[in-house]
Amino acid sequence: MAGVASPMLHRSRAEGTRFLTGLLVGAAAGAVVLAVPVYLLGRLLEPLPGPVAVGVLAGVCVLLGSADLAQRTPHVWRQVPQRLWHRLSPGALGVTWGFDLGLLFTTQKTTSLIWVAVAAVALTQPSLAVAVLAAISVGSMLVVVVTTLAAGADRRTEAGWSGSWVRWVRRGSGLLILSTAGVIVASLLT
Repeated sequence: MAGVASPMLHRSRAEGTRFLTGLLVGAAAGAVVLAVPVYLLGRLLEPLPGPVAVGVLAGVCVLLGSADLAQRTPHVWRQVPQRLWHRLSPGALGVTWGFDLGLLFTTQKTTSLIWVAVAAVALTQPSLAVAVLAAISVGSMLVVVVTTLAAGADRRTEAGWSGSWVRWVRRGSGLLILSTAGVIVASLLT
């Protein structure tokens, strides 16, 4: 998003601000919409005994952690629609893209940490779906806003900035998720 917002901010501080504000609003709205099916899924899974649900979560962690280590993070291979850049005002563009990103399932993902969080909420505490998903979506958009507004944000839009570190981030995520699975299994055995 820095690649879109930085030029807007340079051209017009007001346009860039409307875009970034729209991202936050859209991300929150998308998270609330996504929270409904996550909550309903969690309610369907409630009959599972606690240890079984936690065991399923450990299994999900093993699968997702292994996927990250193998550089195969599950996600849809698309980004927010670029064609809207020329069709929408900065505020509407921000809301639209923020909503798309807030839905979590509709765009590329760097790691499986989001999927672990969704699984954990659905399997253990579905009543927290809105709070957790809103925190993830709005929190990630806040990082985008802060880094976009920071000095040097233009340099981070260069193609080479994201390529090499993604592999390391996925490896770290995979190890963290697998460690979490180990802690979950250990807690089940004690």
